Amino acid sequence: MSLNIPEHLHRYVTLTEQEDMINRFKCPVCSFRTRLGPGALRMHLILKSDPKVETQYDPAHEAYMKTTEFSLDTVKELAQFPRIELKD
Repeated sequence: MSLNIPEHLHRYVTLTEQEDMINRFKCPVCSFRTRLGPGALRMHLILKSDPKVETQYDPAHEAYMKTTEFSLDTVKELAQFPRIELKD
């Protein structure tokens, strides 16, 4: 059984081989991948797009965040799908 993830959210996830769970959340701009959840992905995008954080700033991330809406609602929507959890 594959997940029925809306098309606009596919760019933010990689699925397991069976396509029944989210394996990782991925940045659509760079190679960043995480299992920490969609909130961690949002934080990555925000930090990389903020010119005030000179050590992490990336113009490509800033341009992406200006053209897309990766809001808290998007995080909530992504969090509803089953995913592989980090083990303690």
